[in-house]
Amino acid sequence: MQVLRVLIVAALISIGGAQLSATLAVKLDVATLTEKSDLVVIGKVDSKEARWDAGKKGIWTHHDVSVSETLKGKHEKTRDVVTRGGVVGTTGQNVSGSAKLEVGTEYVFFLWKDDDGRYRVQGMAQGAFQLETREGVKYAKNSLAGLSIVDPGTLKPEKAAALDLKLADLKKKVADQQKNAKEGE
Repeated sequence: MQVLRVLIVAALISIGGAQLSATLAVKLDVATLTEKSDLVVIGKVDSKEARWDAGKKGIWTHHDVSVSETLKGKHEKTRDVVTRGGVVGTTGQNVSGSAKLEVGTEYVFFLWKDDDGRYRVQGMAQGAFQLETREGVKYAKNSLAGLSIVDPGTLKPEKAAALDLKLADLKKKVADQQKNAKEGE
């Protein structure tokens, strides 16, 4: 069933690709982000550098992240998080829907490890929750910028809003999802 969904999304992209100004993405909630991620961490972007891939066909931006807390996976003090796109010299590549991570900003990252061993943001921009303090309370909000969201069950376009949660609530949802996954084994 999942393969069929991927094929349908690919067909939609190829049919209407010229008309799209955003990347199609299946809407992901916190439980799904957690389930599909190899690693969930809270960290601050210390620096970033865009580089060509090995075949010089695509640009990837590498973000050095200082990890303050690991919610899922093995804890390490730093992680390299890569996103699609960036600028190398005079050549730029923009990938709609890719997470736009800023140096000096703290995020909750939902990450998956690709075949090249790189940690990438799950669900494109959906898997990077920027942290901010409002009235003394820390909040985590993701972005849907550059994404056209489709319903995971029907694959029909839907109007979706970014997730905006208290950090404590987000952490509890991640912990609950992991507990449920262990109980289901």
